[in-house]
Amino acid sequence: METQSRFTLQDFYGGSIGIRLAVAQSLYPDLALELAANEPFARMLAQAVVLEKELARTMAGLELAALCAVCGTKVGGGCCSSFMAGENDVAQLLINLLAGVPVAALREDDECCFLGERGCLLLFKPIFCLNYNCQQIRQGAGPDRMRRLDQATGELLQQQYALEQLLLEILRQRGTLIG
Repeated sequence: METQSRFTLQDFYGGSIGIRLAVAQSLYPDLALELAANEPFARMLAQAVVLEKELARTMAGLELAALCAVCGTKVGGGCCSSFMAGENDVAQLLINLLAGVPVAALREDDECCFLGERGCLLLFKPIFCLNYNCQQIRQGAGPDRMRRLDQATGELLQQQYALEQLLLEILRQRGTLIG
C-alpha cells in the first residue's frame, strides 16, 4: 500500500520559496487527475483562468509593460525583487501547476525567481503583485483606467481566494493537509 504524503499549514506557508515549490511539485502528480474530475474545483479554476485573461487584457490596454519597464531598467529598479517570490504559497503554486503553468524557478539573482524574459511566469500571483501600483502606474494610467484595473484585479483575487480555500478543504478531506 502506498503511503500518502501529509503536510501542515507551516509546510504550505512557511519555509523558503524553494521548499514551497518542491511541496507543490510533489503534490501535483497525485492531484492533477483527481482535481480535474472534481467539478466544483474544475469550474472554479476555469473561471479563474477567464478572469486572469481579462486582467491581462486590461493591463495590456494600460500598457503596463511599458510603464514597468521604466523602473525595471534603472539600477535597483522594479517591483519584482527576489523577496516577492516568497509571497507565493504552496496552494497558489499548485493552482498554477493545475492551470498548466510549468512552474519552476527561472533565475537565482536579485529578481523574483518567477520573472522570465516575457514577464511573470505565473498566472495566479500573490495579492501584493496584483494590488501594488506605483506612482508611475497610477499617473500613467489615470483614474478611469485605474478603476478598471482595480475591478479586474479584485475579481481575480476573489476567485483565487475561493479556489485556494476549496483546494485546502479538499486536501484536508483527503488527509493530505493536517491542521
